[in-house]
Amino acid sequence: MSDINDTNQGFFLKIESIRKRSHASSLLLKQDDIIIAVNNEIFTSGEKQLIEVLNDFQKDGKDILLTFSRNNILFDLLVSRSLGCKFTTLNKEETAIQKDLFSKKEIHDISNLQSYTILRDLKNQYDFVEKSYSPLAGIFPPAWLAYEQKWWLLSFFCILSILLYSVNIWFFMLGWMFGSVYFYKAQINLLLSFSMLTGKAFSMKLAATSIHEAQKLVREINPKAKFKYSKLEKPIDIDNDEKKNNENKNNVTETSDALV
Repeated sequence: MSDINDTNQGFFLKIESIRKRSHASSLLLKQDDIIIAVNNEIFTSGEKQLIEVLNDFQKDGKDILLTFSRNNILFDLLVSRSLGCKFTTLNKEETAIQKDLFSKKEIHDISNLQSYTILRDLKNQYDFVEKSYSPLAGIFPPAWLAYEQKWWLLSFFCILSILLYSVNIWFFMLGWMFGSVYFYKAQINLLLSFSMLTGKAFSMKLAATSIHEAQKLVREINPKAKFKYSKLEKPIDIDNDEKKNNENKNNVTETSDALV
């Protein structure tokens, strides 16, 4: 790979703007996200070098691991091609702060990471959809639907299967085969669609070793985050704490006035 002179070498790149329909947009990156590392190595080689590295991996058909900083919280993301962003650079002091944060980060090999798409609603309820295919969805769809708690779709599939079986066993077997193929190939889109039907919208994407680690990262970014199933403790109710503090301040003010 040839050396490329770049005026912003030596400092971290920060996203200044994101083009519509770009890879960065599909990855749910945000303005001011900072690129800290490429494949677990600090990256301060500049924008041109970044584009070249991403293009090389795209030609090889491989994902590359980028580490981002968002509000001083680091997270990993698997990237498959050039981001399509306009970048600016951090200054010396800001770069030093981010380097210190990265030095404390736990490093994971790309082979141990799974990609998650994260959706949330206005009540800070989060859903996590893993970008991997469960064999159970293709082998025995009712078990997969029950595991994912998609009850009305499970009921529909079972009723349809019973009707087909009552007509002809070959219809039943054909319907089961088509259903298995459909649920296996469409499982990720189905989970995303069901989450959106409950009022959730796309929030972010990240790569983590497990859903537990993904939830920990989201909780760091949003302390109010709530999850349907989690090993984490319930989030601190910041709004109630603020209300209590305001009430206490009002009580103190009223008491002071009374004493005066």
